[in-house]
Amino acid sequence: MNKNFLALVSFVLVFVMLFAFAGCSIIPETEEETTVFKRTSDLPTEQLYKVSGDGVTHYLDGEGNTIDSTTVLDEAGIAAKNEKLLEYYNVNVNALVDGSTTAVVTRSEGKSIGKQQDAEGNSIPMSDNTYVNAAIESLKKYMLVTKDTTSTEYTNELNDALPGAEYVSTLTAYDVESSTCVDGDTTRTVVITLKSPVPEAVVDANFDKEDVDAVYAEFDKATDYMEIDKSATKFEYVNCVIEIVTDIQTDEVLSIKYIKGVNVNTVVTGKGKLASVGEVPVCFLYTYTVEYKIDRTNPEEAQ
Repeated sequence: MNKNFLALVSFVLVFVMLFAFAGCSIIPETEEETTVFKRTSDLPTEQLYKVSGDGVTHYLDGEGNTIDSTTVLDEAGIAAKNEKLLEYYNVNVNALVDGSTTAVVTRSEGKSIGKQQDAEGNSIPMSDNTYVNAAIESLKKYMLVTKDTTSTEYTNELNDALPGAEYVSTLTAYDVESSTCVDGDTTRTVVITLKSPVPEAVVDANFDKEDVDAVYAEFDKATDYMEIDKSATKFEYVNCVIEIVTDIQTDEVLSIKYIKGVNVNTVVTGKGKLASVGEVPVCFLYTYTVEYKIDRTNPEEAQ
């Protein structure tokens, strides 16, 4: 009985050893490496979680479920998204002027003139007079298009470099029409579009200061051809957009761009070669863009 038992145990051990050797000879399949890029802040980005590695880009929700790259939100979802992104904008932009950030701020600006649009998005002629339209088209190449760039020293007094001497964002979710957040490999871009028409108080409090006199000053460059009637001029702020780019790891603001659109409705009187046209109603879209780039690199340490 003992001999039979020992024989059975020996037989089982032989099979166990055979399977062990067989297992050693099997080469395990190499799993393809997968890289996961995740949000550093809990923000409703357009991509959410992006996963790549198998030649295809997937999008995952917070629980890791694969979803489409585009997520459709209901009204409540859009409102929550706008509020979350606006809070991110306010906190990080306002932190620039609390004295804790030392940087070189480079400011660039541009001005342009274009056509207004109706409710359906169709372009509206600047006037009903072909001569005035032709004059504006030729004049605007130098009359209403300017670019300027200035830089500050390396300083922590950024409230003097950014819009307004006491700049603090006061935007609320009520002011926001839409918002987006897109994450790249190293940067995050948040774009906030305000509801049009934008109240003048909201523009004055949150955008780079430029009053209506700047528009009149541009027309002063064309006084040989036309004169604007200031008493008949009406302004409406539209297409106002703020864009910030931040470091995706630290949330430090790298740049801020302010785009301010102004629908101008006025009356011009022809002069010189255009004197024969008399008084002509004119409407146009004046766009003023200012961008601030924030470089925290100490110039002395960089040398």
